[in-house]
Amino acid sequence: MAEKKISEERRESTTQTAEELKVPSMEKELEELRREFFKFMEFCIPPKEVRDEVMKNLYNIPLSILKAFRTILDYEIKVLEERVKETERKPKSRRIAVE
Repeated sequence: MAEKKISEERRESTTQTAEELKVPSMEKELEELRREFFKFMEFCIPPKEVRDEVMKNLYNIPLSILKAFRTILDYEIKVLEERVKETERKPKSRRIAVE
């Protein structure tokens, strides 16, 4: 009977140590972190209408910058074309009338 008690105590102690050593899986930790992140973001994220407007503006920023660059580039091209036309009009050498 004493041996049974000792074996039962060993089983209980091994199951307790197994439970203590049991580490939560990474999936559970990731899921918990994900839930906490979304709870936090609920405070930071505005309503859907505002988010849509912000996203639209964020997409329009590069478009506006590119349009500005295109305008500057078109202006520079126009100036260079005018310079080329001016140099083509001027004769490179003059004829001198000899008497």
